[in-house]
Amino acid sequence: MIRSIQVPNGHTAARLRRLRILLTAFLDRQLMREDIADLLCLSPSGVRKYVKDLAGIIGVARYVEGTETFIGFPVYQLAIRSDQVEEFLEQMTATAPTRTYPGRPSSLSRASKDPRRHFHILADDAHYAIRVSRAPVTRDPMVAAFFGPAPTAMGAHA
Repeated sequence: MIRSIQVPNGHTAARLRRLRILLTAFLDRQLMREDIADLLCLSPSGVRKYVKDLAGIIGVARYVEGTETFIGFPVYQLAIRSDQVEEFLEQMTATAPTRTYPGRPSSLSRASKDPRRHFHILADDAHYAIRVSRAPVTRDPMVAAFFGPAPTAMGAHA
């Protein structure tokens, strides 16, 4: 019998983990955007999203390095008490969307156990989703034009 499990989405779990790290850092000190980016290993646009999500929880303490035409870079601090931070994190965890995981193996893990399939995955700078094709394996049309249809003895290895 397959049991279903309620688990948070992987992205949601990572976001909650980053929010916990960020709010814990705010308990100790004030942070600028660069500090938040270094702490969470994010780009400036990623930091912008976290600052927007924490509106009301954090606020601007002051601006630094301002000029006559530029107000300066914001330095953020907590806008709530430290005991309210834990309540906020518990509320976010409780309301986090979850998905039902049926406990079945993924199509990639099932396909990797099939002795007729071979995967050669290279390390790459960018992460790409690997999808297993459900279409039957066929001979390339150009090869079939030169050499004819695949012999039946080859089966799935055409």
